[in-house]
Amino acid sequence: MLGESATGSAYLGLLGQCKGELKAIEAAADVVSVVAAMRGREGSVRVQETVCRALIKLTFEDAENKTRAGAAGAVEAVATAMCAHAGSAGVQEAACCALRNLTSNNDENTTRAGTAGAVEAVAAAMRVHAENVGVQEAACSALTNLGINEQNDIRAGATGAIESVVAAMRTHAGSAGVQEAACWGAKEPDQQQRRERNPSGGRGRHRVCGGSDARARRVRWRAGGGV
Repeated sequence: MLGESATGSAYLGLLGQCKGELKAIEAAADVVSVVAAMRGREGSVRVQETVCRALIKLTFEDAENKTRAGAAGAVEAVATAMCAHAGSAGVQEAACCALRNLTSNNDENTTRAGTAGAVEAVAAAMRVHAENVGVQEAACSALTNLGINEQNDIRAGATGAIESVVAAMRTHAGSAGVQEAACWGAKEPDQQQRRERNPSGGRGRHRVCGGSDARARRVRWRAGGGV
């Protein structure tokens, strides 16, 4: 009985430590520390998801934090988390959202993501969690930014990402979020469009569902929407 009591007390103590750790991550204001926490607890699903959500918050429309996070290895850590916890919808959705923010208007992070296998990880998440609306929408958004890089766009085609986007549009026809995110990712905008939409030189998302370019037509055709 005494042994059981001691074991129970130890468990409660460990549980308290875990909760404290997660709260500390959620409250963190330094992206470098958050990335360090991610690397230190690669086996914990809850830590990985919590860190990804912290990265979403810290890198939202914050160019400096995106750069600091990228230099600290955030992109690679997120890709690693997606591979390690492929069965966790929570990790996959949060990781896709983190990748979307990290690669938005940041060419270096977009390149890092491709090298780290993020494109393949996102495509895999779409296949594994085909019925999960949150994962599908987040993945489509991530592919939008990742695909701005030419090599990533090639990777996306080779890994079946376009087919996954089409499948998401069919499966979640009633989800406006999925439909919109899928349409945003249908085309890689040309240089002139980028300059017109973003004169400062940054690369933003372009909605193309009504466009006439070949890739957008291909996505719509496969989804059953014709041309």
